[in-house]
Amino acid sequence: MKTHDNAYSLVILAAGLGTRFGGDKQIAEIDSLSKTIMEISIEHAHNAGIQHVVLVVNDRIEPYIRTRILPRIAPNIDVDIAVQSVEQVPPYFKSVTEKRTKPWGTGHALLAAKPYVREHFIVITADDYYGKSAFSELLLATEQGKYWAMLGYPILQTLSEQGGVNRGICQISHDGFLTRIDEHINIVQEGSTLTSNLTQEIDSESCVSMTIWALDYSIFEYLENNFINFLKINDSVVCGEYYLPDQIQQLITQGQACVKVKPAKDAWLGVTYHHEFENVAQQLTQLIKNKPQSCSSS
Repeated sequence: MKTHDNAYSLVILAAGLGTRFGGDKQIAEIDSLSKTIMEISIEHAHNAGIQHVVLVVNDRIEPYIRTRILPRIAPNIDVDIAVQSVEQVPPYFKSVTEKRTKPWGTGHALLAAKPYVREHFIVITADDYYGKSAFSELLLATEQGKYWAMLGYPILQTLSEQGGVNRGICQISHDGFLTRIDEHINIVQEGSTLTSNLTQEIDSESCVSMTIWALDYSIFEYLENNFINFLKINDSVVCGEYYLPDQIQQLITQGQACVKVKPAKDAWLGVTYHHEFENVAQQLTQLIKNKPQSCSSS
């Protein structure tokens, strides 16, 4: 196993409010495994050679993370906790936070991790399971340090029967690089048709980002500067989202970033709605304990 601990961090975005789930899904424990999805991801990343983790959390779940989850993480894994809050904006925009009740989005959450991450890092979300090979695949893709990378998943494997989902739909060049990613909100399937807030029909063969990126420290300067631009445009919209995929898209458009898309080898599993958790927990138990699978992906 090649060790990447001197250069790589794993950043886990776990500060969301879980509105559609109805609670803090990032700390929902799988009873049969006595752990959360994020703990499984940490184990897989550690097996791939990553020995440093940054957990981006909100102040509501921080005590639970420290008292329940940290003691279960292997002692040879270095863990830092970054707390994302609505108030983390430049001073000029403090008045905007008075009516803001939800975090500013994944781009802002990643900014909260800036003081802790190492030169290179993989960023994921806490409530998504990306597969045993996900981290080794991304490390291999970025080994020469020439470009960033992401894992792409077939859209039909990432939908929910419980309601709409948000996904970054990707366009990929013939040589496997990301040319465009568009964040689609409330993707739903009716029969063989997929629709979202952006279009009446989405190609069912689409590749989507599930927020698993291999990036480097250079992205932070851009995220900081563009967050100010975002606030200038959206300073009267208290529900605006500063999405990480949107910022990566702008960097690609400007010729400042090159992102290799690696097709995921493993199935994605994740939870958007509370009713999905039991099914996902059963599938993860079967995967982790190497039992035959009898359930389909949600």
